[in-house]
Amino acid sequence: MATIELLSPAAVTAGKAVPLARRVPTLEGRVVGLLDNSKSGTRPFLDRVAELLRSVHGVSRIIRYDKKAAALPVPDEMLEAATRACDVVINGIAD
Repeated sequence: MATIELLSPAAVTAGKAVPLARRVPTLEGRVVGLLDNSKSGTRPFLDRVAELLRSVHGVSRIIRYDKKAAALPVPDEMLEAATRACDVVINGIAD
């Protein structure tokens, strides 16, 4: 009789949990970075987010960051620049 080998597609879970980012008490007066993942719908989505951040939440400044391709990670230099310049960064993903 033939033997059938079964493989599980479930991945092993990582032992390290990644903590949630600290929240700021308010967005008013803050500098917010908007990270565009380069998909077609992301720019108009983030344009609207920027508009709402300014009009509703009183954000003082918005800095835009653009990835070259959605499948690529954010370059270290871009992350470091955003960390230095922004109080909060929003990663926008829209198809």
